[in-house]
Amino acid sequence: LSPANPRHMKFLYRKYPAKRHEVIEVELNAPAKVKFMTAKEFKHYGAGRTHTYFKGKEEDNMIRFALPFDGIWHAVAENGPGTLRATCTLRAPQPGLELQAENMEA
Repeated sequence: LSPANPRHMKFLYRKYPAKRHEVIEVELNAPAKVKFMTAKEFKHYGAGRTHTYFKGKEEDNMIRFALPFDGIWHAVAENGPGTLRATCTLRAPQPGLELQAENMEA
């Protein structure tokens, strides 16, 4: 994931043009809040405005999110008190991974 502008919120992010049912996986070295959002919502997020995001399915230090529709998607990991390192990967659809459609607003 790429670091954000240091003058603003501290977060790492990665942008993906992706298709429905593809899976974004984020592996973290420490606990962090991970959000998945569309390009429009990421713009709101970066500006510090109200935004909507999705949560992924967490297993150990890996968060997986099956995309509910085609589009430009952003995976965002918010930095905690320590140094956060994250690896983000886009994968083909995985059978058995249920769609995570829990919509959150912040």
